[in-house]
Amino acid sequence: QDFAQTADSLPHTRPPLRIAQQPAQKRPMEAIKEAMGDPEKMKKLAFRYMHTEGFKIWAAFFLTVVVVFCLFSSGDFSFLLTLSSLVSVFSFLMVALKIETGRTVKGVSLKMMECYVVIFFGRLCAIVPFEGYLPFDKSGDWFYQLCEAIGFCLACGIVYFCRIRHESTYDPSTDTLNNLFLMGPAFAVALIFHPNLNNNLPSDIAWAFALYLESVAVLCQLFMFMKEGQAQPHTSHFLAAQALAKLMSFIFWASSFSELSNPNHYIKAFVGNWVVAMQLVQLIVMGDFIYHYIRCIQKGIPVSQLLCSDNV
Repeated sequence: QDFAQTADSLPHTRPPLRIAQQPAQKRPMEAIKEAMGDPEKMKKLAFRYMHTEGFKIWAAFFLTVVVVFCLFSSGDFSFLLTLSSLVSVFSFLMVALKIETGRTVKGVSLKMMECYVVIFFGRLCAIVPFEGYLPFDKSGDWFYQLCEAIGFCLACGIVYFCRIRHESTYDPSTDTLNNLFLMGPAFAVALIFHPNLNNNLPSDIAWAFALYLESVAVLCQLFMFMKEGQAQPHTSHFLAAQALAKLMSFIFWASSFSELSNPNHYIKAFVGNWVVAMQLVQLIVMGDFIYHYIRCIQKGIPVSQLLCSDNV
């Protein structure tokens, strides 16, 4: 009887000990607010974040942007289009390096990467032989085309990793969205709604097809996230960088969409509006993901848990 009474009393004493042994950690935003009033704490906090992998990657990228702007840009507003391409290439480079270092393609959508191979190829067909869709900025002389070519090579490399080099780590059961269902409608729309800045029908259709397909290509990765129930950090950062790139592209074309339209044609008079609308569709499609991505950063939660509604 004494032993039973002692056993009954144990659960009442254990929880306080467990709570005392595991103090809750402060969230990053709370730590920053507290450090704002103490220069020494702010210095230590900044020093800690400077040694994180994410800070080093993005710091290197922004340094690259500054160098590129100083060396290859004439300061024209259209540099925003080149910057959009640079951000996109950076996102593909992050994924490719992560795959090579980890020797796994887990969490990467092959269907999405195949879409991007087609996207880059279509865009290159429009900007290498012709000049209609190039930035007026000096970076449009050759640097913009170089960025797109590098992006094409990286996308091809990631497809190679998924299909051949690291095929054993790719799970097709989670990558179920058929990308042909995206390519077909995008091409059909491009046949009808396409600008004529190159005055060359095949290249104009190729540019429009690339833009329309790019607006929905991320659906393959988002469907994969839902199938797996979690998001890999490198693919989450990839989509966030893609959203940033598309935001820049949207701002550029929204300010100059009238150049894409032909007022003398009853259908092509609305091509510019359609192009801007399709880019806006991509931002809306990624809106929920970006919201949870930012919330994860604010709360100090790993981005791999951005699909967990209880945490974000």
